[in-house]
Amino acid sequence: MTLMEDSCVMKDDYANISPLYMQRLKNQVEEALWGLFDKSKYRQVEEYVRRWHEDDGNLWENFSVYTTDGHIDLDRTLAEMPNDILIKMAADIGVETPGLLPCIPVMKNILIQSNANAYANFQRATRDVYDQPDQSVALAASTLEGVFKTIIQNIEPDNSMRNASLTKLTSKVVKHLVDTCDPSAPLEIKTLASQLRGLGNAIDDLRSDKSMAHGKAPGGYVVDDPLWAETVVNCTATLGIFLWRLFERHQSQQAEPNPAPQPPAYDDDIPF
Repeated sequence: MTLMEDSCVMKDDYANISPLYMQRLKNQVEEALWGLFDKSKYRQVEEYVRRWHEDDGNLWENFSVYTTDGHIDLDRTLAEMPNDILIKMAADIGVETPGLLPCIPVMKNILIQSNANAYANFQRATRDVYDQPDQSVALAASTLEGVFKTIIQNIEPDNSMRNASLTKLTSKVVKHLVDTCDPSAPLEIKTLASQLRGLGNAIDDLRSDKSMAHGKAPGGYVVDDPLWAETVVNCTATLGIFLWRLFERHQSQQAEPNPAPQPPAYDDDIPF
């Protein structure tokens, strides 16, 4: 699939989002961008926006960057930016997008801050979905391994699971984080979370049995449909985001100081 064709697919996916929603999001992104940099704001904002810009060296470009008096016209540039790019940009700079789940950019944002190797694997997994589906599946599995090893290293620094399979890593992380989930969480949510082991196992099995990651016997099936690869990459992002968010909650709870014990209260009417 070419760059232009891929862009058209993404535009179609986001084409029916409410214009009012997108207008409000555009205003939030504009405000957030101006607050990102302390110095040389116009130059740095323009450089950042241009990192999202693509063209074919001829007539096609994914959006136009407008300038006024030698500086970026951010309001006009964002106003004409395609929905999918604006939503990804919002996720990248931390602007909330309620009602939408741009899981791929959110997952990338988590990875780039937590595990550089996993980020590189996920970048390649998303890139290879259409051209090398089995390679995409294998890289998605490696991404989850990296995320889960990072979580385990933070929760249990002495626990060495360097060579553990994705299946074992998933089981370990789910057991620890789901078991320590907010007690107020509905039973159904905990049940749903506990089923995540099956997702991790399935992704691990696909890499082992249906990709070329570990070699393949002649005539054996190898994932060759981009739809299957796309599904695995999306599942990887959803699973990774959910468990990482639980991990962040776990860490913040651990960091909270225990309340100091309160002295007993005495009733003034008691004669002692």
